[in-house]
Amino acid sequence: MISANAARSISIREVQRTVARAFNLTVPQMLSSTRVQPIASARQIAMYLSREVAARRSPPVDRDGILEMSAPPSFPRIGIAFARDHSSVMHACRKVRRRLLDDLGYALMIDRLATDVRAHAALSPATQEAA
Repeated sequence: MISANAARSISIREVQRTVARAFNLTVPQMLSSTRVQPIASARQIAMYLSREVAARRSPPVDRDGILEMSAPPSFPRIGIAFARDHSSVMHACRKVRRRLLDDLGYALMIDRLATDVRAHAALSPATQEAA
């Protein structure tokens, strides 16, 4: 649904900061082990966006004249960034995708957050951290 930014890689850390800010949370709150619904929901959205918007730190590869952009971060890599197991990331992505199909308002919010992540990443190339 959401394509990765071709101009420059977006880090998982940038996704975390943007989503935390959108939900009036701190990154440590979002990464905590709490299962309180608003925090868990923000965490799941951030995991989903990390998979959909962030990109691995690798240069584009030219294969037979076709420019291939980097792949999304792996589930284990995202899990490490969120102090979770890869299966928790897979569950979060499935849950968000399922809700996207049923809830237009939710889909619009996710799209707006993805746009915000790209905008914040474009404004702060010097502060980019490793994904």
